[in-house]
Amino acid sequence: MANVSLLHQPVLVKEVLDAMNLEAAELVVDGTLGLGGYSEAALERSSKLRVIAFELDEENLAFAKARLVKFADRISYINDNFGNLEKALSEIGVREVDGIMLDLGLSSPQIDVADRGFSFMREGALDMRFGKMQKLTAAEVVNTYDIEELTRIFREYGEEPSAWRIANAIFEKRKTKKFETTTELAEMIANLFPGKKQKIHPATRVFQALRIEVNKELEMLEEVLKQALNVLKPDGRLAVVAYHSLEDRIVKNFLRENSREFVNEPDELTTTILNPPLKLVYKKPITPSELEIRDNPRSRSAKLRVAAKI
Repeated sequence: MANVSLLHQPVLVKEVLDAMNLEAAELVVDGTLGLGGYSEAALERSSKLRVIAFELDEENLAFAKARLVKFADRISYINDNFGNLEKALSEIGVREVDGIMLDLGLSSPQIDVADRGFSFMREGALDMRFGKMQKLTAAEVVNTYDIEELTRIFREYGEEPSAWRIANAIFEKRKTKKFETTTELAEMIANLFPGKKQKIHPATRVFQALRIEVNKELEMLEEVLKQALNVLKPDGRLAVVAYHSLEDRIVKNFLRENSREFVNEPDELTTTILNPPLKLVYKKPITPSELEIRDNPRSRSAKLRVAAKI
């Protein structure tokens, strides 16, 4: 992993740290530790800061611990999903924090190491689990879900316009042989659309959908956002970097609904004043500069949204 990690660049790291108001913070949560890029930058910026880092991926966690060994007295680790934020913090005696950072993207090793099964460009087992403690794999989804469930997943989580056609083809193919590898599945999907020019590989949306289903990503995101309201101190910051429309829509809608100061009633004559728990730090999302996109193409779809607890 060491060689791969040299290519890993945290996305919008300066913008995230600026938004976190670290000068006034003592304890923050890095809900997506990954290879440790955000935590390292935050700990270097503020000498009084302590970090609690969540990471479900055991390989990422081991690497990040070695990388951050010089900050061992100021960082603690939780091998769990950020969707269990409140419970995990309570178990270590923490009730409130000054900030929560979330980067919803995959780490470079997850994409680049074939055995993880996240990439259709490299042959590997159909796994896609963030952590080995999880039971459900992509192979189980592909080989056991019925056509209706596969169609729903591909349509909702992948926004795949040919969801039913692909689900039906998978259903028929697995009658004679179960899917075992990423390339088997990707090639079958590609063969459904011969000669059709597409901007992205035909399997892209299906692989995204499978990954989201296996790791319950959208459910966990909704959970951590709700729990953040209980865990953040007044003026504590929540910074979220999302990479695709499904995640960003959840974050956008959550922040909007929880920062509304008033609502107009259906009669359009009455306005109800609200006491929202959050205020937006930026009204519009922050996106990477052209320079960052050039240096790190994987950052091109990133959107940073930030809110503060009132």
